[in-house]
Amino acid sequence: MRNEFLAVFSGFPDHHFSKEITDRLREELTERKSIVFITACPLDYAQNDDDCDGMHEMFVEQGLGFEKHCVIDQRTEPETAKESVETADCIFLMGGGVCEEQLALIREKGCYDALLDCHAAIFGVSAGSMNMARKTVDFFESMEAFDGLGLTNITVSCHHDPEDTWRCEQTLRMSEDRVVYAMEDMSAFFIKRGRIDTVGTIYRMENRELQPLTEEGIRELEQDEFRRVFDTIPDQFDRFRPRYSEELFAYLNAEAGIGPGKRVLELGPGTGQATEPVLRTGCEYHAIELGEHLYRKMKEKYGRLPNFNIVNDDFITHDFGDMKFDMIYSAATIQWIPEAVAYTKTFDLLKPGGTLAMMLTRAEYKSDNEALYEKIQALYDRYYKPDIPYVHGGFRYTAAPEYGYTEVERHEFTGQRVFTADEYVAFSGTHSDHIVIPEPMRTEFFEEMRNAVLEAGDRIVFNDTYVLFITKKP
Repeated sequence: MRNEFLAVFSGFPDHHFSKEITDRLREELTERKSIVFITACPLDYAQNDDDCDGMHEMFVEQGLGFEKHCVIDQRTEPETAKESVETADCIFLMGGGVCEEQLALIREKGCYDALLDCHAAIFGVSAGSMNMARKTVDFFESMEAFDGLGLTNITVSCHHDPEDTWRCEQTLRMSEDRVVYAMEDMSAFFIKRGRIDTVGTIYRMENRELQPLTEEGIRELEQDEFRRVFDTIPDQFDRFRPRYSEELFAYLNAEAGIGPGKRVLELGPGTGQATEPVLRTGCEYHAIELGEHLYRKMKEKYGRLPNFNIVNDDFITHDFGDMKFDMIYSAATIQWIPEAVAYTKTFDLLKPGGTLAMMLTRAEYKSDNEALYEKIQALYDRYYKPDIPYVHGGFRYTAAPEYGYTEVERHEFTGQRVFTADEYVAFSGTHSDHIVIPEPMRTEFFEEMRNAVLEAGDRIVFNDTYVLFITKKP
């Protein structure tokens, strides 16, 4: 989810954008040097050329034409395809073909990493929209789910028509295993930094029940997308997110008996802020990370170690098969998972006697410089207006016994971090609710924070308390 703006379309039967869609595209597509279309029919060259020109004409019709447009299909040389994606202002995943053929083309032409890392707007229509999801089903081919590009967690079924009973039945079958969003033509999801807007008629389907997508449903979707905003800043996240104390891990590893021969699972490791002290015990370390870029950062850092294992998936839906663990732990991650799912699934995955450990950081900077604290709090009062509220503070870390665990023990450890003004701003930019503050307010907010710390001697001190909650499966 590095990309600034995603658009998921169902279809344009009249080959025109609606006014609502055009207005949003005009707002977002301020740079229009190059648009790249990626086909779902890699060998249909004549049709690809016609579709590329025709779809670009839809932009031209609205005064949104690009200086250059091209299509990537089987003819395209890998170096050309990769460079086209890397330099594009907009990438449009086309429909009209087979989902998995489009995905195979993207990988064969070396565009997969470039697509995930680019800062272009990415659009999809029909098969292209289906491929934007982490998990999808192309029911014209099979009811077996497959991995998409993972740009969003929204699984869609396109061209929904209440009078098309066969298509409706296939979508209902899809919904037996996952939530599906059935999109009528001329509808769209617009996704930007966790914020979701919709156009047209879209239905939410789950367990064969179909309901119109409501504002409440959209807000729920936003909270799910919100989990992924960290993936937009992997390097910044790696450098500035807080680590945990060695004393905490010495206690935890001893208490849980972690070492060679023990199997451990870390939930959402980010870029490894709480990984090394467990990994270096020689245990069989496993992790599951939702963010594609965070996952790749973890593999870059630890992938050569023989006891390191990681998957890029969502803990909520991932199938661990027959695996059982001696310890499952989370560093400021488990609160992003619904409480019942978090406790029930971890309980099932633990061996009898296994340990569940949950840790978080409480930080304060008032005691070191109260005047600076008051100045920064005034800036929060003025600027802190995120587009999406943070609602994950209600996770009950002591509720584990309600789900079969033993009583929860709480332990505290201390530490300290000292930041310069630039470092403090960079650290603040790793908070999920700060990432989604709309511009230009976000830039003004961070600049004022930077000035406040500069005026305080270019120094701000955080006194940290690392809180460890630990419980066991009987």
